[in-house]
Amino acid sequence: MNSDEPTRDATTGRDNYTRRRVLGAGAALAAVGLAGCSGDGGSGATETEATTESTETMTPTEEPTEEPTEEPTNPDVPVLNYALTLEHLENAFYREGLETFADDELMAADVLSNFGETVRTDVPAYLKTVGEHEAAHVDALTQTVSDLGGTPVEEASYDFGYETPSEFLGVAKALENTGVAAYAGAAPKVTNNDVLAAAAGIHSVEARHAAFLNLLDGDAPFPNAVDEARSVEEVLEIAGQFVTSDVDPAAFTRDDGGEMPAYDRKQENDVADVDVLNYALTLEHLENAFYREGLETFADDELMAADVLSEYGDELRMTVPGHLETVGEHEAAHVDALTQTVSDLGGTPVEEASYDFGYETPSEFLGVAKALENTGVAAYAGAAPTVSNDEIFSAAIGIHSVEARHAAFLNELNVESPFPDGVDQPMTMQEVEEVAGQFIQG
Repeated sequence: MNSDEPTRDATTGRDNYTRRRVLGAGAALAAVGLAGCSGDGGSGATETEATTESTETMTPTEEPTEEPTEEPTNPDVPVLNYALTLEHLENAFYREGLETFADDELMAADVLSNFGETVRTDVPAYLKTVGEHEAAHVDALTQTVSDLGGTPVEEASYDFGYETPSEFLGVAKALENTGVAAYAGAAPKVTNNDVLAAAAGIHSVEARHAAFLNLLDGDAPFPNAVDEARSVEEVLEIAGQFVTSDVDPAAFTRDDGGEMPAYDRKQENDVADVDVLNYALTLEHLENAFYREGLETFADDELMAADVLSEYGDELRMTVPGHLETVGEHEAAHVDALTQTVSDLGGTPVEEASYDFGYETPSEFLGVAKALENTGVAAYAGAAPTVSNDEIFSAAIGIHSVEARHAAFLNELNVESPFPDGVDQPMTMQEVEEVAGQFIQG
């Protein structure tokens, strides 16, 4: 576990945690190379044979030469190159934008005028962290594509069209939300579970970025209970607005030779989809009960006056009750959806338990909320590779990123980074149950 702790590069100041996590997934795969063999051509004439009647010269006979055989491209390479194309775009965007605007210009952006000093002061550093995440994603995806025998796509040329700090923040919001939808659409196509786990960890970090940038722009950090997925075509149409050089869609096209690639998550294992859904439902019951009880316990003015929010201005504190109510509605919707799906699959949905969340003050309530949401992110990331049904998997990924949006907001309220790592780490069912068990009474 200690080897996974974040470290800082002394030269770049970049968080090395992201690169190790994704490269760890790539290293778990067998290297795919070009396998070719050539046979000896048997060149040269055979010796002549003399007979008493005549001398016959044999015509040289050449054995067929075996042409080098190229292994088919690993089926995950096109998916990773698609993700890499988006990460290149985001990396270039933050690199150029942070070179264009000084910290004081970003803090003085018109769109931030409603926020107090604490939020505005945090913005430059948080944007630099986001930029470091995108750069690390580029490095990791590039290396993984190479490790799988593919050719990584290169950075294109871009024109992002912003002229002011507020416009820069607006484009950032659009790019991050598009990234969330792109990963959600691509994840079901990933065949290898190690790659899938890493992709899920990046997907939720993109959602954390998006939630914070939504908040800065005055939008809901988590506009929907389930994040929608977008197809490659839809995402490229959006990204194409900023790309000024050619992008070859063939790099994202999987050549399966008419055969469906084998998916690790579709292999038989000890965890059926109904079991995974009931596991998720157990967590959603817990979160639903937590927000329902907490919002009945504390009035809006008590939440806004929470000690932990004392560093923030009125503008942010006034949004807290409404945003918490939205989170509670999301968890209730998740409970309803998961319950119905388990029943539709012929299973018996787990029921809500009894809980003791242990909080006494609004600040403690917000602290427990942060812990639950971050645990939810890790739980969905850990369980996703065990879901075999594509529709269920897609829905789970859509909930996963919403949990990450919730977590980013709760981290911010607790004066912690909305996106502490470049890749969110998964947790096993046992690990999650140990955390959740602290609150379950029966």
